[in-house]
Formats: sequence, C-alpha cells, structure tokens
Amino acid sequence: MGAFRLRIEFEDRTGMVLDACQVIAKYNLSITALEVLPNLMYFELECDDERVKKNLILDLAPIPNIQKVEEVKYCPSSKGDNDPFHALVGESETLKKAVFRAKLVANSSCTVLLTGESGTGKEVFARALHLASKRAVFPFMPLNCAAFPENLLESELFGYVDGAFTGAKKGGKPGLLEAADKGTVFLDEIGDLSLNTQAKLLRALQDKKIRRVGAYSETPVDVRIIAATNRDLEKMVKAGEFREDLFYRLNVVPIKLPPLRERRADIPLLAEHFLAKFARLAGQTPKTLTPGALALLVNYDWPGNVRELENLIERAVNLTPGLIIDIENLDFEKENLLELPTVGRPLKAIIEEFELKLIKEAIKKHGSIRKAAKALGISHSALLKKLRRPV
Repeated sequence: MGAFRLRIEFEDRTGMVLDACQVIAKYNLSITALEVLPNLMYFELECDDERVKKNLILDLAPIPNIQKVEEVKYCPSSKGDNDPFHALVGESETLKKAVFRAKLVANSSCTVLLTGESGTGKEVFARALHLASKRAVFPFMPLNCAAFPENLLESELFGYVDGAFTGAKKGGKPGLLEAADKGTVFLDEIGDLSLNTQAKLLRALQDKKIRRVGAYSETPVDVRIIAATNRDLEKMVKAGEFREDLFYRLNVVPIKLPPLRERRADIPLLAEHFLAKFARLAGQTPKTLTPGALALLVNYDWPGNVRELENLIERAVNLTPGLIIDIENLDFEKENLLELPTVGRPLKAIIEEFELKLIKEAIKKHGSIRKAAKALGISHSALLKKLRRPV
C-alpha cells in the first residue's frame, strides 16, 4: 500500500481536526502519520486508489476553517537550481525528512528551531527556508549569537539611538530585527544568549515591536525568526540556563539536521559536489577521487560534519598537483583509524565491502536491523537488500 500525503491549511483548528479525521474514517484509510502545526496539518495515509484520493480531497475542502487541501509528494525525483533546497545535497532518508518538513512550513511565518551538531549546515538550511518563503524578496539577516559580547549583541539585535553610549554612531543605527522588516532573521547559536538578552528577545517576539538601546518609543517589526543551536535547550531550561517561555516561543517547528556519520550514503554525493564547486571557483578541470580515497571518506566519522568534509575537499583540490586525489592527498583534521583497502580494485567492490562492514557494526551496536537502518540514514528495505547482496 502506497503512502498518500495531504497538506491542509487552516485558520482555526477548533473542531477542524476531528471533522477531518471523521471524513478520513469514512474511507477506511489507515493514518500512518499526523502532524498539526500552527496553521497547517499534515496527514500520511495508506492509499493507492486515485479516485479515493480525489474524493477525499473534495470532501475535506468544505470543512469550516480549512483554507486549502492538497496532495504533497514526499521526495521529488530531482532538485533543480530553482529549488531553494538544491544546496542541501543528499539522498538519505533523514535529510529528506528534514527537507520535507521544512517545505511544509516554508510559506508560513511560524518560527523554526534548527538543531544539530556544528557543521551540519544549519545556516544553509535556514537560507533555503527563507528563499522558499513569501519573504524571499526581503532581507535574510544572519547573526551568530556567540560572536558578540552581551552589550554589543543587544545593539546588533535591537539597534541604538544617537548618543545611546560612548562611540555610538551619529544618528543611531537600526538593529537586525528592524533592518530585516518583512524578511527573516537567522539567530545561530541561540543557546549562547544571556538570560538578560533572552528576556528582551522574548518581549520582541511576543509584541512584534523593538526598542532601540537608549530609546523610549517602540518600533513595530514584521520578521520571521529561524533559530539554531547545537546545544540541548531542554536540558538548559531544566538547569535554569535558558528561559522556558522563550524555548517554547522558538520551538514551534523543530527540525533536526542529521550528522554526516548518520548519512554515510551521502558522502560520495557531497564529495562530488564539492569537487565540482572548487573546480568551478578556480576555473579548473574537476579533480577525481580514487576508490581508496573515497573509501576513506565513507569510513571516517566526520566530527566536523559537512563543514569538515568541505574543508578537506578544498584542501585536497588545492594541494594535489594532478587531477587524481588519492589517499596520501587527504589531510584529515583528526586521525582516521581505517584499515586501508587493497588498491587497484573496482570502486563498486570497495564501497560494497565497506557498506557491509558498517551495516554489521551498526546492527551489533543498535541491536536490530530497523534501528541500524535509521542510524545509517537508509530505509529498512534498503538495508535488507544490501545484506542479501552476494559478496
């Protein structure tokens, strides 16, 4: 039975969720996933009958408070340059789910909280969210909250008036929240905000108004907030290091970005992408990885994630004299404890051997094939297929 996915936009959820579920019950369809967000609802149903799908949409559309009902595709077959998410290279299930979730809320103005380790591409993801939204024609303003001391961070966020402090620019200066009016502000490392700045940010988000440093009057602002962190904000809330009310204000739509070690199947795609990128920037012919070099990349745990892989490829492209990048040309930031494969073998055979090794290690570690597949970023059926492959 195939998956049928519905996206429902609504004004008010009062009674609407129950009415929608009752309509679906009439068709005797199993609900495999249900997610209700501030102004939209997402259903995943088991259904292969196109006539049933069409009739279901027609029955749902007249329900009070529902504005729009449409079928959505889980994974488009290809991503063109017109897709703002084309910069997020990869075919793993974990990445696809994160991108799909983002596309569901891209056109709304709800706050998104991106979580994940350093180097997983949170700013790239935030920029794609902005470009896929109705705010794309307005500014995208990124700010790393860990890069400024508290007193400077406040003026960066909220701005200041003439004479607010010694060295203040004549005539004052708007902050990012004001300068990005009608656009998007990306607050990276949100967990590094002081409690004092957290309180001021919360007030700005609640009132949709900001007060410049040294000012008495408030200025209305219309911005979408995308926040990101590599820290566990829930633990910080319990420890009194992060305001609970601000956490819930930010955590409207949480999206977790997977570390690279959990989507190893994407490493060859990313490596090829970065090889092409740096060749294009240098105006050179793209260089090629040997099978042994690619096996090293697939096996490595990537503590620095995609950022570390990009740095390594850039380093290799610039420090390799010829067009072939081999094992000795890869300068890892941390020691790579890999037993090197026999050189001269076909790339496919080497990759398959290491895939099998990684799969067996994952099954041993996680205790089941399903959990191992999730950790490796592939589907359960794909893992079974790889296990049955003749050695």
